[in-house]
Amino acid sequence: MEPNQKVLNRYLNKVCAEVKAKGMHDEIREELSGHFADLMTERQQQGASEEEAQQYAIAQLGDPQAIGRDLHQIHKPRIPWSLLAGVILLSAVSLLGMAAVEAGFGDYYKFPDALMLRQGMFIVLGIAVMAIMYFINFKQLQRASGWIYGGALLLIAVGMWFNPNMINGTRRYAFILGFPFDLIGYSPYLFIVGLAGLLKRPGVQNASGSRIRNWKEVGLLLLPAAIYLVIPSFAELVVYLAVALPLYVWITRRWGRAVVVAASCVSGLALYVWSETYLRDRFNRYLFINDAENGVGFLNRMIHSTLTSAGWGGQGIVELAEDKRLPYPYTDFFPVYLVQSFGWAGGLLLLVLVCWFVLRMLSSARTVSDTYGRALILALALMLSIRLIYGLTILTGRMPLISIPFPFLSYGQHVFIEFAALGLLMGVYRRKDMLPAGQAPSSL
Repeated sequence: MEPNQKVLNRYLNKVCAEVKAKGMHDEIREELSGHFADLMTERQQQGASEEEAQQYAIAQLGDPQAIGRDLHQIHKPRIPWSLLAGVILLSAVSLLGMAAVEAGFGDYYKFPDALMLRQGMFIVLGIAVMAIMYFINFKQLQRASGWIYGGALLLIAVGMWFNPNMINGTRRYAFILGFPFDLIGYSPYLFIVGLAGLLKRPGVQNASGSRIRNWKEVGLLLLPAAIYLVIPSFAELVVYLAVALPLYVWITRRWGRAVVVAASCVSGLALYVWSETYLRDRFNRYLFINDAENGVGFLNRMIHSTLTSAGWGGQGIVELAEDKRLPYPYTDFFPVYLVQSFGWAGGLLLLVLVCWFVLRMLSSARTVSDTYGRALILALALMLSIRLIYGLTILTGRMPLISIPFPFLSYGQHVFIEFAALGLLMGVYRRKDMLPAGQAPSSL
């Protein structure tokens, strides 16, 4: 080893010792080595000896400990305070809403005992799950993408095994050890995380291999949709396609193929709805809400009546008259009940909070230079954003009620997977300055 290389290595070791983000060490070494070589060449061209050039280059680079501390500040973990504040506010709104439901319905409506307390326990456990996911190194997930995708398939299989019978046209809930788990509802999150990693893997260079890979990508994209169609699970089918198709386009940049796939999915979905009498009847009811005397039309007219009578101040957290009590005010109709209790002003604040939170999630992808990390943020942000926006569109009274939970707000165990997804999203953001752009995944 040449003397100048020994001098440089000692210097670089001192710099990197101050930088805790080990993923950046190679990039730091490469950059400083380039500066060192340039400075030596410049000095030697002026007639200095090699030893004099070394001393000059080291002096010009500066104190290694000071440079290392400065680089550590640049590449240290980043806390997404805005997302953390947003989820805390959403959780507070959820608890306030559950308290309003308990006060407004009294003993008239059958809902779980101690509704607010139960939701508080779900939120606390969800925050614990979020904290675990926050500290997971997302780079390790890319190599495990196939296992994650397969885990989603296994989750659906377990759900079908423990709940072979349909309830209200679906097999959403599996009762394991006496507790209901919405395994079908959890699966789209795993599918998109797995899909993001599988689509980001390096492709085969030859033309034949490339074509095979393209067909595999389309197969991986459409397999979950086909499964949701067979189960059937309409809510998961719609949400999955709404997330997976944009993710596929963003990663592969194959716009033409994506249009063909999207058109095929929409056509197949339309044919399926038309072939099923139950779904066709529900669709017709949404088209002609005012002509329906019960069922879907009745519920949508009830939403409209509730919202128009709420006023800016709402009806408060009081026990409501029987004709003003919404069905399922803590789940499907939770956003409607919030407006009923806290008025249009409360609804406007909820709208602002949700829209701000959605924008913060989506914009966080722009700050991440790592390509897989950016794909992961986009996938998770779309999954949560679509569900949040759907929860708001319920307030129009025109949206189909397809049992998509309002993330972080409505009652239920679904908050576990939502907090986990947000924790992983924030974990990617946390490491955004700790990894070089496009770094290959580290080994498990």
